[in-house]
Amino acid sequence: DMFLFTNVASSFLVTDVVATIGLQRSVQGAAVLMALGCWFRSGLSFLPVIPQAPHLMSYASVVIGTLMVGMAQPFFQCTPPVLSATWFASSERATSTAIALNFNQIGIATAFLVGGSMATSVPGLEDYFGVIALLATVTAVGCLLQFQNEPPVPPSQSELDKKLSG
Repeated sequence: DMFLFTNVASSFLVTDVVATIGLQRSVQGAAVLMALGCWFRSGLSFLPVIPQAPHLMSYASVVIGTLMVGMAQPFFQCTPPVLSATWFASSERATSTAIALNFNQIGIATAFLVGGSMATSVPGLEDYFGVIALLATVTAVGCLLQFQNEPPVPPSQSELDKKLSG
């Protein structure tokens, strides 16, 4: 319930946040928030170098992490049309939006399938949360290093005209 409430509330904010701070900062901030939320949910206990760590994080840590993930997720679900409008010519926008939206759903389905097969025991759940946290961290780092607000060359004449007119 808390995840869905946070997710829906954040969905209403995505457009305003993107308009205020731009697509790049919005997506990068959401990627970092997602990674941090995943770490709050998983902790570091799956790493063998910390033997004194508990198997799973406290309930409060899991809730905080879940709320962070709920706040971040809409920035990946609601921004594909903005990304397409910025990076692709008008003839390519429907396809790029569809690909982004569908791969988001494929990622969710994959997480359910992998999670269902890994999380059959406490150590399995711990490993699953660890894998998700590592993947979210790698993705966040990649996003911070490579995600740009707009392409160096406008993808269409209309985008070029819009950029030249201010």
